[in-house]
Amino acid sequence: MNNNKNILLWCTVFALFALVSCKPVDDSLEEWRLENEAAYNAIKDDPEWTLLDTGDGPSGIYFRDLTEPETVIGDEYPLETSSVTVNYTGKFHNGQIFDKGSKNTFAVNGTVRGFGAALQQMRVGQKWEICIPYYLGYGVIGKGSIQPYTTLFFEIELLQINRYP
Repeated sequence: MNNNKNILLWCTVFALFALVSCKPVDDSLEEWRLENEAAYNAIKDDPEWTLLDTGDGPSGIYFRDLTEPETVIGDEYPLETSSVTVNYTGKFHNGQIFDKGSKNTFAVNGTVRGFGAALQQMRVGQKWEICIPYYLGYGVIGKGSIQPYTTLFFEIELLQINRYP
């Protein structure tokens, strides 16, 4: 008799799990995912954008160099553990700004993977526009006003490398 109760309990748990797992996908979230996927694919096909070579690091980040021709460029790159000072503007694929900072200082490894990986390829004085696929940004979960599956666009100007470990 006790064995039958255990079987019934497990069947109930499994049935509840199956019901929760089969909930329909929110249409607006699916539309958002498709829009972001299309924006990312458009960048991949645009000759003005270059796939960032991160060596053994994360792949899928695209960039455009916006550095003014007369700008003095440093010769050091930040490490993952470096602290940097940057100007930046974060936008969604539709151009809406979700974050902006002027002379902000933070650790390279304290940002989303794609942002940090791009910073490690920049030198002081450079200004880039980068495109980060959702899986190197906030992923399938999102954060705050950033929905899941969001392709992130940033303009970044690396002002200073503050310290090395």
